[in-house]
Amino acid sequence: MEDIAKVLEVEFVSRSRKEAAQEIGKTKPNLRMLVADLRRRVFVLERENKRLMATIRKLQVDSVQKPGEQ
Repeated sequence: MEDIAKVLEVEFVSRSRKEAAQEIGKTKPNLRMLVADLRRRVFVLERENKRLMATIRKLQVDSVQKPGEQ
């Protein structure tokens, strides 16, 4: 009787792992696309942030120079 229980347990574990692997396989491409999209968005935001910081620095330098010129 113990052998049957062990065989069933092993079979249940095996099937559970197989089903889990199939589900993961279905979602993996979606996750890859999501990660790629997030990387693109981060790249665009970092580029925009860099541009804005440069503009702010330029405006600060210009505002410091103007009072001295007058």
